[in-house]
Amino acid sequence: MEYNPFHNGHLYHLKQIKQNEDDCIIAVMSGNFSQRGEPTIIDKHLRTKLALTAGVDIVIELPYLYAVSHADLFSFGAISILNNCGVSEIVFGSETNDINLLSAIASIIDKPEFQEEVALNMQLGKSFPESNSIAIQKIFNHDITLDANDILAIQYIRQIKKLDLAMNYRSIKRIHNKYHDKEIREIGIASATSIREALKNKHQISHTIPNYTIETLSKHPLHFWDYYFPFLKYQIVSQNKKLSSIHDVNEGIEYALLEYIKKSDNFSSFVSNLISKRYTRGRIQRMLTHILNNVTKMEVEKLSLFSGPQYIRILGFNKEKSNVIKDLKAISKIPIITNITKINYPLVELDLRVSSIYHLTDNLQEQKIPIII
Repeated sequence: MEYNPFHNGHLYHLKQIKQNEDDCIIAVMSGNFSQRGEPTIIDKHLRTKLALTAGVDIVIELPYLYAVSHADLFSFGAISILNNCGVSEIVFGSETNDINLLSAIASIIDKPEFQEEVALNMQLGKSFPESNSIAIQKIFNHDITLDANDILAIQYIRQIKKLDLAMNYRSIKRIHNKYHDKEIREIGIASATSIREALKNKHQISHTIPNYTIETLSKHPLHFWDYYFPFLKYQIVSQNKKLSSIHDVNEGIEYALLEYIKKSDNFSSFVSNLISKRYTRGRIQRMLTHILNNVTKMEVEKLSLFSGPQYIRILGFNKEKSNVIKDLKAISKIPIITNITKINYPLVELDLRVSSIYHLTDNLQEQKIPIII
């Protein structure tokens, strides 16, 4: 989850999940940068408090390098954390809400015939998402329309299958909107994308978010990419020939970065100039996030991400579920962190570094201990 920001659709999702009072809802949430390669609208501690207020019992941070990554690594990080927590079931939103179809697709995407079909379509000039869609339709022999949450749901199921986990999965249908919708309608549920766009343009959003989200947004600085554009520009120009050493800067795109950064007056126009069949908006924005945060290939290589997260960091919890934290410490095969001042892990150090860059626009600081409500 990202809760970026927490809105009525998230609240609907939580209400559908909670089946009885004994359920403990654990959310693995991105930190201060999102999977789309954007600074989150408000920081992770404020979003944690909103999630707890809404009914989440425990919020765990998905480390930066998993959070700002393609869907398979993003899902691997989240599922690995939840498995270490002993979670028996994950519940995700999806547009199709067809759990059998999503599970069937998850079962075939690692098979050679699927990978060969994807590779063939990419050689024909199709983008990676297009190539995946074409491969799915060919193998299943009928038209299948998948949206953003369907694709992420498939990756969650795929990881559960690959890791051979005794973990159930359930889908809740996404209603009234799609992930990439940019316009808010009169109904009470809108996409986080459209809500952020409305906030940026100072449009009305009160009917789409709970009162506690409205109050939080009104009291704290909001974060948009344009606020970081001068810092990004400095990084690109100053790095120059070293750009290729940055994580996700591949295939000579550093030359385009250097060319277009001099021609662009704002972040949006800069990204638009870089989009191509090979480079989707999400891929570009993740790459630019790594440039902003000076995350190098060498640094990432040393972290062995596909070995899984090194720890579980608790961002906040409901005090009525405090006993569950003790249970997690007994269950988990990796350390449970509740005070980062006492811990020294490379992923934690990276999270602290990127958070300090995130807070350049508001002069706030990282909270060291969990939020408890």
